[in-house]
Amino acid sequence: MSVVPPAVAALVGLLSGVTGSTSRVTKESHGYRVTCPLPAELSDTARSDLLAVLTQADRYGHARSVDGDSVWVEIDRKATL
Repeated sequence: MSVVPPAVAALVGLLSGVTGSTSRVTKESHGYRVTCPLPAELSDTARSDLLAVLTQADRYGHARSVDGDSVWVEIDRKATL
């Protein structure tokens, strides 16, 4: 991963800590997007922690594909300055 602003790096670390997965960071025109695969099972505590992490972003969501579920967060450029 290239150098990212501290706010983005913090969310990457929190998502990895909760899910045990490696996140992917992409730079977008409006800021940054972090995508994190979800494990097949999450405990109630991990699910609650994950929701708390997601609310720290400007936008967040969930995606489902044949490869599994993932969550994403977006952090606006203005929040990283």
